Amino acid sequence: TASSKSVEVLPANGGWEIVKIGGRDYVTAESIRNFYNPVYGFNTFRTQGTHFWLGSSKLILKAQIGSQEMLINNIKFILSFPVVEHNGKVLFSRLDLCKLIDPVLYPSHIQNAEFFDTVVVDAGHGGHDAGARGVYGYEKDFALKMAMAVRTALMQRGFKVILTRATDTFITLGGRVAIANQTPKSIFLSFHFNSGGSAASGIETWALTPQSAAATISRGGGFNVNGVTGNKQDSANIALATAVHANVISRFKFVDRGIKRAQWSVLSGCKRPGILFEGGFVTNGPECQLVASETYRQQVSAAIGDAVVNYRKALESALMGKR
Repeated sequence: TASSKSVEVLPANGGWEIVKIGGRDYVTAESIRNFYNPVYGFNTFRTQGTHFWLGSSKLILKAQIGSQEMLINNIKFILSFPVVEHNGKVLFSRLDLCKLIDPVLYPSHIQNAEFFDTVVVDAGHGGHDAGARGVYGYEKDFALKMAMAVRTALMQRGFKVILTRATDTFITLGGRVAIANQTPKSIFLSFHFNSGGSAASGIETWALTPQSAAATISRGGGFNVNGVTGNKQDSANIALATAVHANVISRFKFVDRGIKRAQWSVLSGCKRPGILFEGGFVTNGPECQLVASETYRQQVSAAIGDAVVNYRKALESALMGKR
């Protein structure tokens, strides 16, 4: 609960109930339900213990008081701040509403939306930078093979594709960002594979940490105090991450490690909408066997290609709304 911090309930602002706790703005779950109800037609709104559900035939949102994990249609998102409870009401941080919930529930309202016809595909690591050492090979090689498969899938769907590297060469992080920033009408997809204990597994997708929030993991850049270049694309970043992550998770029986936040260099300096996709653990035997399989890479690439098409459709709705 919020009892240990100073709490101020602010007057309703355009129908939004805002509660200030410890200097941070929160909005009530009721406000969220009421605002999005015309689109989603919610018929479930309940709290049981620490668990909260908001649902309709189109969308189910699950959250837990005290937790930063939230499920939307069974896809895991990591909130910037835990859900809290005050006077029997479930509260979400205003920052999470603006930077996560709204762009995911209303992708056709993406701010700073720009038409794109080109995808910059970045294979992580390369050359002397091998990345993670996997059971069946190195991350740098799998990342390049994945990038090539994604390139094919995107070209088949009518997109132009630029690779940051097409061979086993080393490119600085700044060099990768420069390629994206020099490419007009583009989005940026960076491909990596994970490492950990032999049992660690699953898919995770990273979007840039919003200003005034902290990265999901300690090595992800800490608290983003002043904002960075990539924050101009916050809405697009999370909508793109959602499109890709949800499509891959829905088609494959992977552990869903969630859509997470970090100030990775390739995202922080990027002027284009961008994400970093971790396509499985090369340190996990069975998962690395999949990653090493051309069939698997082609299937995941097809899911990513379809996701980019879906994202562009949402973007076209946003652009139509501007006219």
